Amino acid sequence: MRKNSSGVLWFSAAALSTLSLMALCGLPAAAQPAPTQPQVLSNAVMNEPIHFDISAPLAELVTTASVSQGTRAMHAPMKTKLPRLTSAQQIQGAVAALAVQPLIGPPIGATTRLGFEGVGQIGDALDCPSVALQSVVPPDTNAAVGDTQVVQWVNTCYAVFNKSTGARIAGPFAGTNFWKGTGAPCETNNDGDIIIQWDKANHRWLAAQNVFKGPPFYTCVAVSQTADATGRYFRYTYPQPGFPDYPKWGLSRSVYYQTQNDFGPEGAGYVGVNVCAYQADLMLQGNRKAAQVCILDNSNGTLFDDSMLPADDDSPGPSGPDILLGPGPSGPEVLLGAIDNFLPGDTHVYEFVFTVDFEKPAHSTLAGVDGSMPISVPAFNLALCSPGIFNTYCVPQPSPGSELLDTLGDRLMYRLARFVDEEGGTQHFLVTHSVNDTTAVAQRWYEFRAREDSTSLSLYQSGQTPDDGHYRWMGSIAMDRRGDIALGYSRSSAAKGDYPSIYYAGQTAGDRLGTTEREALIKSGRGSQFNSYNRWGDYSSMALDGADSCTFWYTNEYYPVDGTFAWATWIASLKFRNCGSD
Repeated sequence: MRKNSSGVLWFSAAALSTLSLMALCGLPAAAQPAPTQPQVLSNAVMNEPIHFDISAPLAELVTTASVSQGTRAMHAPMKTKLPRLTSAQQIQGAVAALAVQPLIGPPIGATTRLGFEGVGQIGDALDCPSVALQSVVPPDTNAAVGDTQVVQWVNTCYAVFNKSTGARIAGPFAGTNFWKGTGAPCETNNDGDIIIQWDKANHRWLAAQNVFKGPPFYTCVAVSQTADATGRYFRYTYPQPGFPDYPKWGLSRSVYYQTQNDFGPEGAGYVGVNVCAYQADLMLQGNRKAAQVCILDNSNGTLFDDSMLPADDDSPGPSGPDILLGPGPSGPEVLLGAIDNFLPGDTHVYEFVFTVDFEKPAHSTLAGVDGSMPISVPAFNLALCSPGIFNTYCVPQPSPGSELLDTLGDRLMYRLARFVDEEGGTQHFLVTHSVNDTTAVAQRWYEFRAREDSTSLSLYQSGQTPDDGHYRWMGSIAMDRRGDIALGYSRSSAAKGDYPSIYYAGQTAGDRLGTTEREALIKSGRGSQFNSYNRWGDYSSMALDGADSCTFWYTNEYYPVDGTFAWATWIASLKFRNCGSD
């Protein structure tokens, strides 16, 4: 976290620059792709919650924030591991990839259904600073959709909406409202990097936020007792060994998975990625013994592995608002990440497999360590501003004097969406990231596949947005039950009127493989961002409605006018025309 004059600096720009130089000079040798056997770690640590309680109904809680007023930039992704230079062959492959024009199809076959204003930094009813008592960047915009509600959480505030009409049901509340009454550390640290999720298998909400003020550091998790997001929650606090940056979650039937880049007990530098599993079947019952099992992966000392996304299951659960499936097989969890180890880019995405054993935690394993399970993909160049220079502040805006925006082009973007065919059992894994093309920045997306009983992923298809001078970044992607793919993202350029706006593209089932249909506008921005630490995102989210497995819900940020710390957000649903007609 970086703060301006209203608070203490965690990391100044100068400090980050110094750390980067140190990392560049002291990098260990690069991992070698495709060894004979994947490398495996088995250094699991099990923890029980250090605190457990049950909340009052959230809508009834007083939401006075326990923070001082002011503006601040929420902690930056502080990774100080810089990429290695690739071999000559890899560089040639990446350069050659830039000359290949993406396959662009007809206009996108999905149309928007409902669109409404989300929580923002400005406005009236949805004004976040009025309840959080602070203004922040970036918004970390994400949302989830349940049986009847949509919940959007934007860094320090959240609100609940009616998914049929978009009407606000409750909020905005300070993010700490999820832990109101628990005391420190969860109630008193509204630190951002938040995730709201809907457990489709069990019809429950999960809210998660890490505590960055430490040491010690923590993960706070709230699991709803019912399908009503404004009701009571089981609340858990778990320890984290180091500064737990950029946490991401993936849900399965009986286990919840979380990853975070670990910057050590003093927050001084990257030491590895901490991969955790939570005993969801017990958390859903309010069992105070629900365990957390984590493996800290330092890539056997190379620091190759980082920024992993756990697979998040979009497969539909049973109908009904109050169903708990109970214990089920945990199985192995697929994760993807570590795309930023070579300059200018790579020809692989790296797979990891986490197999957790809550009964015998020491038997838990993480396979694929040190980039030892690579998946071949078309060559890509990381979304950096200059070849060979690790700077992701690349995206121009049209207003004179506006700042360049951060692509976060060093990582795969939330979520890694997993969908299993109702017939045939094929697993589909969808993910996106930002890449350089010949004129700007594009969204590259992948569909990986595996058999239902397998964790061996292979690339099925890859697509990319047009190479036309527009910058497209901060994407999120998912697939519906027909196989249609929806991709949402931000778009901007220096061209007059091309303010950062919210768009979507994708692919209709049956299109030629690798084709990305022409984009459509979700929400037009009317202003540029100024003096906000170049931060944009740091993520958006494309959620699939489990009620029909056809309707997508996308949320992202925009600026209604030129401003500083003055973002707004938009929530929109969209659907492909043939999904649900069979």
